[in-house]
Amino acid sequence: MKMLRNILLSLALLATTFGAGTYYGYQMPRAGVDPQDYIETLFTPYDNGIDAYLKFLDKAQKSVNMAAYSLTHDDITAKLIWLKETRGVTVRVLLDQSQSGGPDAKEQVEKLRAAGIEVVIGKSESYGQIMHHKYTVIDGLWTYSGSWNLSNSASKQANEMDFIKSESRAKLFLANWERMYKFMKAKEQSGKRR
Repeated sequence: MKMLRNILLSLALLATTFGAGTYYGYQMPRAGVDPQDYIETLFTPYDNGIDAYLKFLDKAQKSVNMAAYSLTHDDITAKLIWLKETRGVTVRVLLDQSQSGGPDAKEQVEKLRAAGIEVVIGKSESYGQIMHHKYTVIDGLWTYSGSWNLSNSASKQANEMDFIKSESRAKLFLANWERMYKFMKAKEQSGKRR
């Protein structure tokens, strides 16, 4: 009897797991919902990455939290400054240290900081490696992620871009952003004290 009960419980657990689409090894449809129905995906150089990203930034009404491996594009910097100065949007930027030393990147950082936008430059928390993220969260609702850098050359390269409206996804990315911000800011401040 106990063995039969255990078998029935195991079958019920399997049915619940597979039926609810929570098995993590393979794609399982959840009530017929296809996630791509809620994601705008672009591929550069076939699609215009810079126009899509600027249109995405234009959604911002309250906040922009950006983590970028590279930022060298004048139009992106200008849009971030415009959002802050015109709409009062809080803009915060994390940049990778290895990519922030060149003249194009330094120019963008100087422009952002001159406009009162916080820019923190650093490395990954793990083993001092590069901070290779490329994502932006807007208003705790919209998230851009992908391989596309915020650079002059990114739209000429083969990259993917995903734009997603999802509070839960934005929350996930913001939690990571805040964790990196805390680490990178502490490192930046300790370096200034020396």
